[in-house]
Amino acid sequence: MNEWDPIGVRGVPEAADEYDRYVMPIYEILRNGGTEEEILTYLEWILQHMGLAGARRGMRRVVVRILKVDVSHDEPLE
Repeated sequence: MNEWDPIGVRGVPEAADEYDRYVMPIYEILRNGGTEEEILTYLEWILQHMGLAGARRGMRRVVVRILKVDVSHDEPLE
C-alpha cells in the first residue's frame, strides 16, 4: 500500500488489508521467474478489475521495486 495505492485508501485503518489478496499471485509470478511485463500485466488486470483501466501511470516504478524482492531462498511452493 505504501508503494501502490490505486484507490487511495492509504491511511484508512479499515482498509489496511485492501490489497492483500493480490500479493500471493505476484509472489507466484516472482517464484516462477516472472518478467517485468508479466507483473505489469497482472497489475493492469487488477486495475481493470477495480474499474480503473488506464491508470497505468507510475506502475513501472512499482514493478521494478517488486522485481527486487528476493524469493530465491524461500521454501518451495506446494
